[in-house]
Amino acid sequence: MALPSSILAGLLLFALPNLSNAQTDNGNECSCFRTNGSSRGYFTYHRFLDYRNVANSATPPTLISNATNATNALATSDFFIQDAWKNDWTIQNWNNSDSIATSGAAVTMINSPNNVYIEKSTDSDPSYTSYLVLRTSRLPTFQSAAEIDSNEKNYHYLSARFNARVIGSPGACAGLFTYLASDNPQSIQEADIEILTAGPRNAVQYTNQPSNDAAGNDIPQATVNSSMGQDWTVWNTYRVDWMPKMTSWYVNGESVANISFQTPRDPAGLILNMWSDGGVWTGNMTTYDEAYLQIQWMELVFNTSGAYGGSRKRDEHGAVGVLEKRKGGTPGCKVVCGVDEKVNVTGTPAVLYNSTAPVGWRGEGMGGMAWIPLVVAGAAIFGYF
Repeated sequence: MALPSSILAGLLLFALPNLSNAQTDNGNECSCFRTNGSSRGYFTYHRFLDYRNVANSATPPTLISNATNATNALATSDFFIQDAWKNDWTIQNWNNSDSIATSGAAVTMINSPNNVYIEKSTDSDPSYTSYLVLRTSRLPTFQSAAEIDSNEKNYHYLSARFNARVIGSPGACAGLFTYLASDNPQSIQEADIEILTAGPRNAVQYTNQPSNDAAGNDIPQATVNSSMGQDWTVWNTYRVDWMPKMTSWYVNGESVANISFQTPRDPAGLILNMWSDGGVWTGNMTTYDEAYLQIQWMELVFNTSGAYGGSRKRDEHGAVGVLEKRKGGTPGCKVVCGVDEKVNVTGTPAVLYNSTAPVGWRGEGMGGMAWIPLVVAGAAIFGYF
């Protein structure tokens, strides 16, 4: 007996190991997490990273104009040396000096820890007093940039949300994307959100990388250039759903792009950056101009495969590649929580279905969710996991 492909795809994401103990920040009662929309899926883990009310936030640090000092700069505040930050992110200090001759860059770019900071808000909105900032600035001898990489590099399908805005001068790119590195540019795997400050203020580019072939020609089917309802200088919630057969993107809950071409397959990490290299893609910033990626919060639901630190190799036996049959005694997803549906507090999943509750109990927003345990049990009977 065969299950419909749409149900089977959901089950494969749903029926991963260790579903009984989902990792979460604000949903300890949940054993898995559900997203909504056309790319709806089920995930084992949940994280909510909140930068809205960080104590001792301050004004932006002074730019460091010496290249060596910018590279070796210390963290801008104690916030970035605490485990709450270090467990999730590593601030980068690499530069493009090795590739500048072949990459089309027009200027040396140096990522500096001095460009990653928590800024005290001067906005009128009382719901937040601070936010995370990634800054880039064109200095006389180099472009000072910012990048943070997730320490976890074994995400294997996810739904990530970023409440963010981009402000500043033309000539920079804000990036939020999954990333699996490769020595071969044609083997890099990414699902990108990119905002160019030289472009229209309602334009965002969504891409399953690589977007160029080996000859340097554009691959049209890899990218969607989309316009959103309001500009990127105001706060928007950007969402990327990386699923087995398609990457989907949303802005403020509205679907804006779907790409099934070269969807990333293998476990990957997350990267956020604000940069420019003076090349054709970003444009060349005017000296002493600056641009900023500002983030109030991030929310992730995800599954994993392989080592926490990831691998540079393609993995054909990941979470969806090979699934072991479930062993007796391993509980399934008994408490389903939504990160989109019925959520009353940002970052706190809402219980949609609880199969451990007394007979007749219906979780808020449960609706037709009662079929889930039956389908999972049926799939187990027929050997799907």
